[in-house]
Amino acid sequence: MGHIILKYQGECRKCGAVLPEGANAIYKRQAGIFCPTCEPKGSEEIRAYRQEGSDRKADHLDEWAEKREAKASAQLNSHPEIRQDWAFITQPGRIPFRDRMNKADGRAFESLQVARGMRNKAERLRHIEVKGDAENRRQKMRDLNAERFEVGDVVNAGVYGKGTILKINKKTARIRSTGASGTATFLVDLAFLSPLTPVGRAERIN
Repeated sequence: MGHIILKYQGECRKCGAVLPEGANAIYKRQAGIFCPTCEPKGSEEIRAYRQEGSDRKADHLDEWAEKREAKASAQLNSHPEIRQDWAFITQPGRIPFRDRMNKADGRAFESLQVARGMRNKAERLRHIEVKGDAENRRQKMRDLNAERFEVGDVVNAGVYGKGTILKINKKTARIRSTGASGTATFLVDLAFLSPLTPVGRAERIN
């Protein structure tokens, strides 16, 4: 989104000015609202605002996860005098205290799983993506593959499978593939090419 009319009073993320209801403002997803004159322009400026908010959310998630982990750890380490008592653990029949302890342990393990999910989400939040990041990664892979491959190399061409490079362009490569239905040529983004072998040069047709 871009220009909006505020339905409620807000505050500019950049200068802190109060923006009354009905005021014109700029909205940036995951960054907040801004005065029209304070609109962040560059991708790195937008990233900074988004990262600030995401870091706060990630910190909260880490705090909640830490509390869950501490509580679950306390439960799983409770009553150490009987946790190594194999007679108590293996004794046949129903022992109410043992049942309660086992159920509490089960809840503790479930809580640890939730905490792991929180930790993973917090880690993702600490790596903000902005417009252009994906294309920058693809361009780096194109540059790498332009140096890595030459005409005549046999490569893995993504969804097209195994193919021979006929020509390397600035962003694409022309690939020839021979299969059961015959021979075909097609253009593939250089970023999607990969060697057929894990290490070393691609196989070369002589």
